Amino acid sequence: MVTGTGNIIESIDFYNCGFCSNNLSHMFKGAKPQKIDFQARVLLIKHQIEGYILVDTGYSTRVYENGWISKLYTSITPTTVLADQSIIRQLRADGIEETAIKTIILSHLHPDHIGGVYDFPSSSIVMSLASRTLMASAKFKDLVFKNQISEKISTQIEGVELMAETPLDGFKGKDLYGDGSLWLIDLPGHAYGQLGIYLPEVNLFYVADAVWGREFLDNEMKRLPQKVQYDYSQYKGTIEKIKKVAMTGVQVISTHGNEAYVYGQ
Repeated sequence: MVTGTGNIIESIDFYNCGFCSNNLSHMFKGAKPQKIDFQARVLLIKHQIEGYILVDTGYSTRVYENGWISKLYTSITPTTVLADQSIIRQLRADGIEETAIKTIILSHLHPDHIGGVYDFPSSSIVMSLASRTLMASAKFKDLVFKNQISEKISTQIEGVELMAETPLDGFKGKDLYGDGSLWLIDLPGHAYGQLGIYLPEVNLFYVADAVWGREFLDNEMKRLPQKVQYDYSQYKGTIEKIKKVAMTGVQVISTHGNEAYVYGQ
């Protein structure tokens, strides 16, 4: 945990909630065969005014419980998650009850980001307006599992429209609390309506699945993984903008990468 990070952001913590496995040679052109376990990372922020904020909820065992869709998903993307790896179990182990989580920000609606949503019935859920709209009309390619998120939690959800320019060059987004502490950032390409999180005070840009690890920013995807992206042209454009931001010294952290966040750098 990183504590005492600033006036508004009091602490930052990361949790790994299950993982999926893939071979780099299947994903990227020119990559040598290497099986990688891609952790489903969750970000916990303690905000001085807003309290605890979760960014995504990782995998849960619900990923196995959506009938034939789950079987197809886990055959294409081998997935490992145990009950005690769920975010709610890990938070409780750290003395944080689900009622303490005031807000959940969902970067997008894939199974490795929404698995624990139903475990937080008293939390407000924030997502992009595009993601909110997608919930009612998702197709299989969108990978929105109805047993993990559906209209039955609609009263908890706020769909946010991203219009304003942000402190990050080239990105649009929204100052969620109006105090400059937490920006929702538009990250088009990987999934419809995908968001990132920028915390200027602590120099952290959490880019969700805009890239599956900072070390892969320069890798070109193979044809099949390209087809899995919502819009590969937008994906590549987002990657180029992230690279420019990283060159300014902002710490870029992804959901599935092995990057370590270091306060003060």
